[in-house]
Amino acid sequence: MGPTLAAEWRVDEPQLRVTEGDARAALRAVTGQPVIPARARLRFGPGRTCEAIARLLDRAIVRAEAAGLDPRLLVVADGSAEAGEDIVRVRRKAHGVADWIHSPTCRVRVVLRPAGLHATARPAGAPGPPPADAVPPAPTRKPAEPSGEAAVVRDALAEVIDPDLGVNIVDLGFVRGVAVEGRTAVITMTLTSAACPLTGVLEDQIRAGLGPLGCVDDFRVDWQWIPAWRPADITDGGREQLRAIGFSL
Repeated sequence: MGPTLAAEWRVDEPQLRVTEGDARAALRAVTGQPVIPARARLRFGPGRTCEAIARLLDRAIVRAEAAGLDPRLLVVADGSAEAGEDIVRVRRKAHGVADWIHSPTCRVRVVLRPAGLHATARPAGAPGPPPADAVPPAPTRKPAEPSGEAAVVRDALAEVIDPDLGVNIVDLGFVRGVAVEGRTAVITMTLTSAACPLTGVLEDQIRAGLGPLGCVDDFRVDWQWIPAWRPADITDGGREQLRAIGFSL
């Protein structure tokens, strides 16, 4: 009997908003099942449902169809879940007190294969197929201090105040990198959540703050959401300012 061809489709989600325990339980419940019934099982039951994993299977099905695969012939062959970084949002309470809401996330991988397909074993040391949407390595959380013109830009950013938190964006840990390319300042930034509506407001404040500088004529903000921002990114000075205005840290 000749060797059979190996084929599979992988989807890797780096920050799915679901607990590690719920994700693993959902994957155990549907591993080995055809992907269409598996998605329905996680969405409607019977038993415990998990909408987050059901949506991930939605993505896997759409991508498999785009690749010319019939999802009715695919099974959930494998899957894994590893705890990720929490998504952190601000919650304001009465009397000026505020704290943080932590939403757990995890990295989830799902593998689909055609039903009944048995792949030949790979030779020892041979690399496996890459994930369909591989995630690049996470950047360093504590970038090196900029120098020269980049340092001038960073100092100007320290005057830009987050309108929600009342502290400058540098001390909040939102500024992850500053570079100057030609006459353009390139700022790598994040916020407490990718859903934060203040991106446009902060870009307007940055524009006003960098306007008087003689070393740049323009700027660009590269928003970076992975890894997620966390309270540990706040500087010591930022923590003192937050405590002074009522945050519990």
